[in-house]
Amino acid sequence: MKKIDTDRFITLALSKGDEKAFDTVFLDYFPKLKNFIKGFINNEEESENIVQDLFMNLWINHKLLADIDNLNAYLYSIAKNAVFHFLRNSSKHQFRYLEESENIPENGCNAEDDLCVEELLSAIRFEIEQMPTQRRQIFKMSRLEGLSNEQIAQRLNISKRTIETHISVALSELRKVLYIIILLFINKL
Repeated sequence: MKKIDTDRFITLALSKGDEKAFDTVFLDYFPKLKNFIKGFINNEEESENIVQDLFMNLWINHKLLADIDNLNAYLYSIAKNAVFHFLRNSSKHQFRYLEESENIPENGCNAEDDLCVEELLSAIRFEIEQMPTQRRQIFKMSRLEGLSNEQIAQRLNISKRTIETHISVALSELRKVLYIIILLFINKL
């Protein structure tokens, strides 16, 4: 039996409330989805919580799966939306060090627009706060204070190469957040 046929069979069984089908999906996808989510939020515990919630909702709403042709795509789409929801909701309470840009409209997001500049900034702020202490400090000194790598190295008494590595990793982490936001935006078009 082909993988697609097997997935469809499992999806149909799951839609009928088959616990063994749920166990199969859970065992197969839990680690994959956890790693996928962790790649965006860089937090093991929160990633696990999000995936547990995802599977709880999957079981509660299992009857809706009868029309799903591609379980893999469906689960990753749910995971992507869960990450965006997590970043959006978590960021509302996390940040005080960055001032709001003057370019953000006073009315913020309208009801029809889930993706706006304010949410993007919040997601970026959240990701910065999740960085290890030294990386966060170096990133802020570089990007917010405008210090050169050499100036940061002198202030912190560490090598310039260490500074470059921390900034490179920080930017890579932020690109992941931007990537998921772009994917969400494209999916809304």
